[in-house]
Amino acid sequence: MNSQLKQAGKKIVELMGAIPIMDELNFRFQQIWNHKKNNKYKQSLKRFVFPTDRALFNTFQLDYKKYCEDGLIAAQEMIDWGGLNTIKDPIVLDWGCGTGRVIRHIPNLKIDSICYGADIDCTTIQWCRKAIDSVYFDCIEHRTLPYPSNYFHLVYGISVLTHIPHTDTQFWLTELNRVLLPNGIAILSTHGTHFYDQLNQQEKIKLQREGSFSNAFKKDGDRSKTTYHEANHFKKMLEHHFSIVEFWEGHQFPQKMGGQDCWVIRKK
Repeated sequence: MNSQLKQAGKKIVELMGAIPIMDELNFRFQQIWNHKKNNKYKQSLKRFVFPTDRALFNTFQLDYKKYCEDGLIAAQEMIDWGGLNTIKDPIVLDWGCGTGRVIRHIPNLKIDSICYGADIDCTTIQWCRKAIDSVYFDCIEHRTLPYPSNYFHLVYGISVLTHIPHTDTQFWLTELNRVLLPNGIAILSTHGTHFYDQLNQQEKIKLQREGSFSNAFKKDGDRSKTTYHEANHFKKMLEHHFSIVEFWEGHQFPQKMGGQDCWVIRKK
C-alpha cells in the first residue's frame, strides 16, 4: 500500500510539472537542515576546499562530512577492488567524477598514481581544476572520452550508468573498453532490485521485458533522471568486452555501493 501511495504521489507531481519546484524545495531544506553541522565540519578542515552547496546537492548529498569521509572510503575501495596496490604508477580515471568526491583522495592514498576525472558538466570540471591540483580534469564532449585507447589501468563510474539513458549503456561500455588497457579493471554501479520499489507496475513490466528502463528526463546526468538495469541483462551486455571479477547485488550487499549493484569487471 505504501509503495502504491508513493507511486500515485510521484505521478501527480509529474503531471503537474512540479518536479523542478520539488527539487528546489528539497535543496533549500537540505541547505537549512545541514547548515550548522556543515559549517562546523568545514571549520575543522581549514585546507580542504568544498564545492558549492548547489554542486554538492546535484552530484551527491549536501553533507560536507559525508562528501569528505565517504569519498575517502570509496577511494580506498576503488584502489583495493581495482588491484592498484600491486601496480606501479597506475593510471586511473573517475568517469563521471562530478565534484571530485572520490578521485581527489586517490593521489594521497596511492602516491605513485596518475589520476584523471571526467564529466559532462563542464562548469563543475572548471571548479575541480581550480580546487583540486593533484588530478587532471577533462570535460566529456561529443559522447567521447578525451583519452587515447589502451591507456588506463582502472576506470570507475559510481552512479553514472544510473543517470544516463539505458539506450546509451552499450555505447559507453564500448567506450570504457576502448580506453582501458588489456586486463584493465572497470568498477561500475547500476540500479538493481534494491530500487525497484521506485517503479510502478507498468514500469516494472517494461524493465522485465527489455532488461533496462529509464524514466523521463531533461538532460543526461540530471539527478532526477534514473536508469534501472536487470542484473542478468546487464551481464549479457558486458560479455562481449569484459569478464566479471566480482558482483555484489545491491539488495544483499547495501554497504558496498549504497544499495546499487556493484560490478568489478576486467577487459578481455
